[in-house]
Amino acid sequence: MNDFRLATDVRPSHYELRFDLDLEQWRSSGTARITLSLGRPAREVTLHACDLDISVARADGEPALRVSYDEDAQTATLEFASELAAGEHVLHLEWQGEIREALRGLYRSTRPGERYAATQFEAADARRAFPCFDEPEFKARFRVELIHQTGVAAIANAPIENVEDRGGGRTLTRFAEMPKISTYLVAFTVGPYEFTPTRHTATGVPVRVCLPPTLAEQGLFALEAHVRSIEWLEAYTDIPYAYTKVDAIGLPDFEAGAMENPGAITYRTRYLAADRGTASVAVLKAVFSVAAHELTHMWWGDLVTMKWWDDIWLNESFASFVGDKATAALNPQWEYGRDIVQEAGPAFALDSLRTTHAISMEVRNADEASERFDAVTYNKGQAVLRMIEGFLGENAFRDGVRIYLRRHREANATADDFWRALDEASGRDVTGLAHAWIREPGHPIVHCSVREVAGGLELGLRQERFFADPDAQPTGQVWPVPMVIAYGTGGEVRQERVLLGEREATVTLPGARWYLPNGGASGFYRYAFDDRGVALLAGAVSGLRPEERLDLVSDLWALVRSRRAPVAQLVELLAGLRGERDRAVLQTLADVLGWLSEHAVRDDSRPAFEALVESLYRPELDRLGWEPREDDSDDEREKRALVIAVLGARAAAADVRAEARRRVDAHLAGTSRIPPDLAGVLAMVAAIEGDAPLYERYVARMKETEITDAQEEARFRGALADFADPTLAARTADSIFTDLIRDQDRSLMLQRMLGMRRARHDAWRVVREHWAARIVPMDPGGKHRIVRGIGQLTPRELAPEALAFLEANRAGDIKETAAQAAEALRIGSATAERIAAELPAALERAALQARA
Repeated sequence: MNDFRLATDVRPSHYELRFDLDLEQWRSSGTARITLSLGRPAREVTLHACDLDISVARADGEPALRVSYDEDAQTATLEFASELAAGEHVLHLEWQGEIREALRGLYRSTRPGERYAATQFEAADARRAFPCFDEPEFKARFRVELIHQTGVAAIANAPIENVEDRGGGRTLTRFAEMPKISTYLVAFTVGPYEFTPTRHTATGVPVRVCLPPTLAEQGLFALEAHVRSIEWLEAYTDIPYAYTKVDAIGLPDFEAGAMENPGAITYRTRYLAADRGTASVAVLKAVFSVAAHELTHMWWGDLVTMKWWDDIWLNESFASFVGDKATAALNPQWEYGRDIVQEAGPAFALDSLRTTHAISMEVRNADEASERFDAVTYNKGQAVLRMIEGFLGENAFRDGVRIYLRRHREANATADDFWRALDEASGRDVTGLAHAWIREPGHPIVHCSVREVAGGLELGLRQERFFADPDAQPTGQVWPVPMVIAYGTGGEVRQERVLLGEREATVTLPGARWYLPNGGASGFYRYAFDDRGVALLAGAVSGLRPEERLDLVSDLWALVRSRRAPVAQLVELLAGLRGERDRAVLQTLADVLGWLSEHAVRDDSRPAFEALVESLYRPELDRLGWEPREDDSDDEREKRALVIAVLGARAAAADVRAEARRRVDAHLAGTSRIPPDLAGVLAMVAAIEGDAPLYERYVARMKETEITDAQEEARFRGALADFADPTLAARTADSIFTDLIRDQDRSLMLQRMLGMRRARHDAWRVVREHWAARIVPMDPGGKHRIVRGIGQLTPRELAPEALAFLEANRAGDIKETAAQAAEALRIGSATAERIAAELPAALERAALQARA
């Protein structure tokens, strides 16, 4: 794709679109009446069209002389015999196209005996469904009509205005006009959907969940999540929901998690079909947080839209940040603040590479835009907004948000427009602070040295850019770092807020006996203690807040991987956390232990490693037991699943594996049912030592539940990757590009398997075999997952070949992602070798200390 941009002196204001959808032949045809304004006289009008055959083109009734196409720019140019005057004109277009197999544009979806057509237009795929001005700044009003098979449901952004019988088993459904939106937000679908009852928010917004047959009754939790989130967001923004309805639509096939089309939000089915009685706490959290994220977009992205894709972060970071605020506020029982801190992990990992990108940076075309939907855009952007809110205070930040939304509603805006609103609301220079974090790639590490002085501690602070590569050279970058330093005085824990705006600074903490450089885990920066700082903190670790303990583990793990701290120090910290009971901290430990197990634990050190894991997690299983209790909190339900998973997978606990197999056998036989929080975990643990008959039963269970229980199907499909038997592992890999696995799930399975010790060789073989024919034509999101998965092939027998493959395929819509995966692989392979060499001695030392 080239860097072509449409001229801004041709601006559409209104589209009237009619689509005739043939789901038997997977063909579509359409007509459009586009009202537009010319800023100057012209004989040509250029707009976007891709894989469409435009058969009729007229302007104000005058036929075009010719229609020419530019495949690289994905445009069609309409040339007219006489010049069109400046001012308003009406284009009439007719075209033919297909309902695509790839999950982008106007695409097809099926379940047994069912056919669907659906749309996914972000970033730049509306042009694959209808000729249009397919850039976000060209907002317009839309009216859509669909001709479709009689007897199926038709859904679009706006409510149905009327329905007309066309005869011959065909129906015309007309929808009301939509307020101004960008083309990437237009959405429609037809299929045999069923619906939950409609609920209304306190301000009267009608909300319903739309799902494939047999699933609608499982959508009531999602329905509640949507209603409550809208009400919270209306209060937070002080702006009523701007559209006429909310349909939350579960699609049988959908590449992303969800898409924020106003009035017609589309989802993977499992993010809506999640009954309280059949879904785990982890799934319910995901359902609620994804709904809150998408609904936040109704204000950030839909009502106010970025002008161009270089500010896509403004959409996604805000939706993540504010959506999580809503989730936390509306579900205090989840203590969701710890989950928010954990979400920064993927952003730290990507942002520590030399090949990372700034949160906001130049985007030249839609291919580059597709590569911006990553952890930097979502998670780092969210973390930086959280940091800025902490710097300003919640009220000033919210007031700035309200100014921004009111000022730019139904229009386009830039990041600088938002910073100016925060400047205005707070009376502070937010713009200067924000530019350093938003426009610069990377993040700092703050080196902390401590000196005990009369009445407290004196800290020496020095910042530099943090790189995962220990051999990377300093860049000289300096950030304004809003630090929150927690410190203990003996009787209480206090906080000192410091804006570290220079390379070095000194801070005095009166009465301090220990300190933590990132109190509340509120900052997006790494930190490193000197030896004295480590010693002072050692006795206070257990008293830190859970988010601070998990941040401490995450931070030290990053230092070890970047050769800034020895492996022994990490193992010592892990061993020191025996008796840890917080679920989020145990999850962070599990993430570290999981990487070690898959990449760095050799056969000779595995018994000692498994003993360490056993010592960390067995006490919690003994305390919680296998059976859920009526008084279990949601956190305890989630934690029980976690400790069983870690003991079964990482400690290779024979009793846990045997009990998992017993319960799974009974579950599959129908003699008992595993509680939802344990079902996926036990399916995974039982699979590790599972045999061919068990594998067949998993496949059968997938097929049985494909159309009745999205959560159950996902559990047993995911567990196919956990069979350690080499023949069965190969069978799973070979099944990915068969009808057993849906299109939407293939990249997710491959990405996971590429990082698994027992599956990566077969997964890598399948990637190579299917690259050209099946992976290259995939939607960009699917390709990005697989490319990042290749970046996990750290063993010395795989890494060189994988690196060569990534370098050879750095092009198009994976150019940047392939470069990042290659860098991550080079660093990860070297890191795995180094840690594998150091780990046995560190484990032995920890074991000796435990026995002492």
